[in-house]
Amino acid sequence: MKKRLIGLLLIAVMLISIAAGCASGSKSEYPRDTAPASRSSTAGGSAAKGGAYGENAAEAPAADDGGYDPADSLAGIGSLTGDISNPILDERKVIRSASLDIEVESFDKAFSNIETIITGIGFIQETNINTDRVYVDDEVNLVKSGTIVLRVDRTKFDAVLNKLRGVGEVYNYTTHGEDVTDQYYDVESRLRLLKLEQEKIEAYVAKLDDLDQIFKAESKLTEIRYQIESLTGKLNKLSSLVELSTITLYLYEKRPGHDPKPLTYGEKLLESLKNSLLEVVDFLGDLLLFIVAALPALVLLGLLVLIGVAIYKKVTKNRKPQAGGNTTASLPGKQTDTTAVKEPDVPRAEQTDKPEKK
Repeated sequence: MKKRLIGLLLIAVMLISIAAGCASGSKSEYPRDTAPASRSSTAGGSAAKGGAYGENAAEAPAADDGGYDPADSLAGIGSLTGDISNPILDERKVIRSASLDIEVESFDKAFSNIETIITGIGFIQETNINTDRVYVDDEVNLVKSGTIVLRVDRTKFDAVLNKLRGVGEVYNYTTHGEDVTDQYYDVESRLRLLKLEQEKIEAYVAKLDDLDQIFKAESKLTEIRYQIESLTGKLNKLSSLVELSTITLYLYEKRPGHDPKPLTYGEKLLESLKNSLLEVVDFLGDLLLFIVAALPALVLLGLLVLIGVAIYKKVTKNRKPQAGGNTTASLPGKQTDTTAVKEPDVPRAEQTDKPEKK
């Protein structure tokens, strides 16, 4: 019995040790097995879509090893040698773009720096520059602003953005990426199938003798060629957008007096007094303008008032005699003496009665 128990324990220990060894081995070998599998699945998917993806991936390193490094042509700002290869972006078709709003001290100097940054790795696709006049202390200052559209190599996209941030003060910064891998290989597959169909129809037409059948085949060929041209243009456009990233810059110069110095207390008092006087002057000026604008109406109103006063005086003057005649009128049948009898003025001393003498 004891021997059986010992044997079972030994077997259990051996099984546990074997299981632990297998688990550790599977963990250590997992990354080595999964990386090739993922690459093989990606290659298989691309082959299913057209078969050219593997060829393009094989030709890419040869193109990069041609001995020309666009970063070596940069001068003044520095070389863009800090790029890190991203295998995901290398395997996918991604259209990358960015937009920056930058305030600069000198527009011309900033524009020159931008040209230096993209020398050899891109080009300026579009520019729209405006010049404005700014009056400061009765002086005219020319302030420039504009939009610049850049196209740069996709492998130098991040490095160019980092350099552009040093041109001036960045206020707005946005980036965008659009994955068009499926669309790209779908167009490529359709283009390949159309070219094969074109070759077959051309070979079929070469063997025909019936004019009616030849005409129908040529009509079909014309339609296929039109589709091939359309898909070719679409494929070239996608390739251009993927290989050359787009960066849109809005540059504007700092306006004179944009950063005023802090005022002292005395300067603030003088500034307040100055503003008050200016407001009074503005008010008087507005009042004068109002009076001048209302002068015709005021003259007309004055004439109307004068006419009204004259009419009023005339009416009241005509009413006074009528009112006097009514007060002196006598009653019928009686004669009234309109003359008033005045009593002689008697001095007060004489009017007093003197006492009689006994």
